Amino acid sequence: MNRVADFRSDTVTVPTTRMLEAMAAAEVGDDVFGDDPTVNRLEETFAQLCGKEAGLFLPSGTMANQVAVAAHIVPGEEVIVETNSHVFQFEGGGLARVAGAHVHTILGERGMYPLPELARAFRPPSIHMPRTGLVCVEQTHLYSGGSILPIEYLQEVHGMATHHGVAVHIDGARLFNAQAETGLDFSAYGDVCETMSMSLCKGLSCPVGSVLVGDGGFIEIARRVRKWLGGGMRQVGYLAACGLVALDETLGLISEDNARCRRLSLAALGLEGIKMAQETVDTNILFLEITAPGLDAPMVVAELSDHGVLALALGPRLIRFVTHRGITDADVDHAVSALQRLLPDN
Repeated sequence: MNRVADFRSDTVTVPTTRMLEAMAAAEVGDDVFGDDPTVNRLEETFAQLCGKEAGLFLPSGTMANQVAVAAHIVPGEEVIVETNSHVFQFEGGGLARVAGAHVHTILGERGMYPLPELARAFRPPSIHMPRTGLVCVEQTHLYSGGSILPIEYLQEVHGMATHHGVAVHIDGARLFNAQAETGLDFSAYGDVCETMSMSLCKGLSCPVGSVLVGDGGFIEIARRVRKWLGGGMRQVGYLAACGLVALDETLGLISEDNARCRRLSLAALGLEGIKMAQETVDTNILFLEITAPGLDAPMVVAELSDHGVLALALGPRLIRFVTHRGITDADVDHAVSALQRLLPDN
């Protein structure tokens, strides 16, 4: 069977041999009772990595974000989000359904709020208005093509929120891709938020899971919210073992994923009939816009699939490519070659 190059998402990554071995050998208990030693070690490791007191292992990034919001606010309080953020656009309306949040959206640039607009968004004390309860930011910002929010910007946001007595939550689903480029200690990101979620099943190549970190009191509240959502699992150390392996085995490879995405973008720039739909390629996500007459994104994606290249059509003109551990240099070349054959005048 011919190899298929799957650029749909970094969530298609599969565990490494070392991860599978660690799963088979994991020491486990019942995590709902708090006595799964592998889960406990994973939570402690990620909390310490980010300079936080405690961590909580959850089945998904969506649950991690929704648990965080619900643990931070009381129903009816307002959460400030960027208009195109994952927590607002792509989590099934969970902010309203799970947390009962009143949501204030601000359209940003590359995932960043204009700071004057953010300053105006904090509500003054009033019985007539919802209280501002939380600010969310996303690192990296998916919808703008994996853009990295600079640490200086995050410091400004956190300082502003702290001035108003409001917490900051970072959706760090692809924080590892950002860190691979910035070289900052993970604790630097921990310093600019009260809580942060990190996905294990994207760049780290684990099969399942995310970790939410924060102070000890917050994590106890979050653990209760996780229970409400049915997120308490039993001998889940078999999965948590992969996260411990990933820090040693796959974390250092993420810079290669980012580099391959830039390589794909540079090759695509030379093709007629498509153009980049983002300002820069900071990490591992590339949006391309189909400009060729007579073609649209679903047509191109279908043709690419016939050539052994999988990508996502996001609307009539937009295609998304995401690089990850399962993508090789040869896969990038194959994707470019397939686009050349499909697009006219190439």
